Amino acid sequence: MNKEVIQVVSKDAGELTSKKVSAAPYEFTLATRAKWEMVISSEDMDIREGEFKKIKVKDIRLDPDVVAVPCTFSHHAVVSLIKVCSKGGAKPVDNERVIDYAYVIGQETGTVREGDLIAVLNIFPIMFTREAFMPHPVK
Repeated sequence: MNKEVIQVVSKDAGELTSKKVSAAPYEFTLATRAKWEMVISSEDMDIREGEFKKIKVKDIRLDPDVVAVPCTFSHHAVVSLIKVCSKGGAKPVDNERVIDYAYVIGQETGTVREGDLIAVLNIFPIMFTREAFMPHPVK
């Protein structure tokens, strides 16, 4: 197992924080059973074609040991989902996470309204096929 020291950068109360952790890659098995979660805007937002923005979305709770993969179909006429982010920043996959923001790009100039379906996430349960090395802070 190739462990290395990495720096995890996140925001805490609006301030950038970073911490060094010892981590290693690991393998997992992706289930063939999945569920769909809707990414729904919880605010109005104007956007221009080609513009990249962060938008507040209704909370989506992810159980530990699941991965979220955005559906590749376009669900909104004005924006496409690029990524989602969770409260408290990056967390290991074996932790519960809550998605509360989405990063989108404008497909064309227009408005996203509160309650609009932005995208669909495919939520896949995973199982580790090799024992994972738990990241830990480096002193």
